[in-house]
Amino acid sequence: MPAAFSIDSHRQFAELSGDFNPIHMDAVAARRTQAGLPVVHGVHALLRLLEVLAAQDPSLPRPRRLKASFRRMIYVGDHAQLEVGARTDSSLRAHLLVGGVEVVSATLSFEASARVPLVPAVEGKSATPPPQRPFEPSLEQLEGMKGRLSFATPAARLIEMFPSAAQYLGAERIAALACSSALVGMVVPGLNSLYGELAVELDDDCRELAELAYEVTSVDPRFRIVRVAVRGGGIIGLVSAISRPPPALQPAMRALAQLVARDEFSGSDALVVGGSRGIGETTAKLVAAGGARVTLTYRQGRADAEAVAQEIRSWGGNCNVMAYDVQENAIAQLANLPYAPTHVYYFATPTIYKRKLALFDGGRFEEFSRYYLSGFLDLAQGCAALRSQGVVRFFYPSTVYVEKRPAEMTEYAMAKSAGEVLCSDMARYMRNVQVLMRRLPRVATDQTVSLVPMTAVSADDVMLPIAREMHAAP
Repeated sequence: MPAAFSIDSHRQFAELSGDFNPIHMDAVAARRTQAGLPVVHGVHALLRLLEVLAAQDPSLPRPRRLKASFRRMIYVGDHAQLEVGARTDSSLRAHLLVGGVEVVSATLSFEASARVPLVPAVEGKSATPPPQRPFEPSLEQLEGMKGRLSFATPAARLIEMFPSAAQYLGAERIAALACSSALVGMVVPGLNSLYGELAVELDDDCRELAELAYEVTSVDPRFRIVRVAVRGGGIIGLVSAISRPPPALQPAMRALAQLVARDEFSGSDALVVGGSRGIGETTAKLVAAGGARVTLTYRQGRADAEAVAQEIRSWGGNCNVMAYDVQENAIAQLANLPYAPTHVYYFATPTIYKRKLALFDGGRFEEFSRYYLSGFLDLAQGCAALRSQGVVRFFYPSTVYVEKRPAEMTEYAMAKSAGEVLCSDMARYMRNVQVLMRRLPRVATDQTVSLVPMTAVSADDVMLPIAREMHAAP
């Protein structure tokens, strides 16, 4: 029996658990994380695993201990398959698979542990409901955090969503597991979190507690791992989460303006496609600081684009904002431009890092190609038609990954490599188009933030020389 994670069930679990972390619920915010797209709550997936397992085998013994690991992202709309692994008199292992790849693993132990579990020391603290907005504590602030988190909804409501699992473990324990999702996603670590593992024992002494008492037991600053002791609703044990690095911020307009002369790019009209964040944001600020009139585009993040434009205007620069989707007809959209651009910087991109299920994913390659090939060519032809006199200069960012690819970057590197060929032919055969192509290193942006620290150069160090080359007299 498959486990389907529809948008309706996704929203239902968020309401029942109280976990409204943006990585689950906000497509724009999720795109600024390692996930790239809204992802299913890990505990939702675990409860679906238990639901299917209990429905398939009503005679399954009730476990004394439960351990689960959330190994890979599950995207909303995915269908998962249950795989039951090794089973003995003392334990059972089960897995959820998406496309044959393990995303969640669970071990049910039918014997009690010899170790005494940690008990949160939260005497004197009253229970509070999950906050409406996730907390954003620093690693230092996470040290020793403790409290009591009440269930977002009565345990009986979880029976509607997970009837077999509730009958198997008890509705209170299902509610407690759901509450642990809100604990991780909304409180500890909160906003920038990933649920890693849980290891709990079934504890009848705390079944009546409609809350989770919690206490942070350790914080590993190197790997950003946070371990939390929990007790309530019939479970007691440890939750392990990762405190993700926050999204990368680009330099402020005032700081970037110190790098360029005020009239360095004057007389030019720059279109920055994908200028609401990352390299595009920094490029828009740099050329505006040098006197260019700028129009920056966005596809989803209108608020981000408006904020960048307002920062440029407040400094004294000239900046407009325009919606633009490289997958739609360019001519129709370019009619909204206030002027025909002389210079175009192309930073449109889908999510680069996303879970893969095979060595080569044709769908991913087609998606990259729509952005890096057909979308770029369509824009170039549209801009060239707008400027019947003179040349339009385009910047096309390729990548060093064409030569040396990290794991799971095959489709991205292939599409960028094809883009380099396209740029060469455009320069040869399009009369009033010039294309500057450069292979960029790993640049510090939302798309390149990693759980493990990795070297990345700043966007202004990369783009200022390129902007000067773009605007140099022919």
